[in-house]
Amino acid sequence: MSDSLTPEALNTLRLPIVFTPSAWQRAVLLEHSGHPEKLQVDRLTNVLRAAFEAHLVYPHEPYVLFEVAHITSTGHPRQNPSLQLSLSLLLEPGQPNALLIALAGEHQ
Repeated sequence: MSDSLTPEALNTLRLPIVFTPSAWQRAVLLEHSGHPEKLQVDRLTNVLRAAFEAHLVYPHEPYVLFEVAHITSTGHPRQNPSLQLSLSLLLEPGQPNALLIALAGEHQ
């Protein structure tokens, strides 16, 4: 992994990060929890860490899949304990470049 820590790869990690509404809802948001703020921060941290690790493994790929643990809003793991997400470089005319986290297959 040390070979992937090029200045270009590190610069990409400095870009703003945006989520699709579906990815945010399924990967981060917890509506029915006793301590939603702490759990949401923990889940957001885990998603960002997994996204950055996937990017560092494949720094030149424009679209990278990665997985995070999928916990229901009640805090219990689901039958399928992982949620597959994607990380891609978002290049929109007239907008700053950003990294996009989406559900796998949602935005390519």
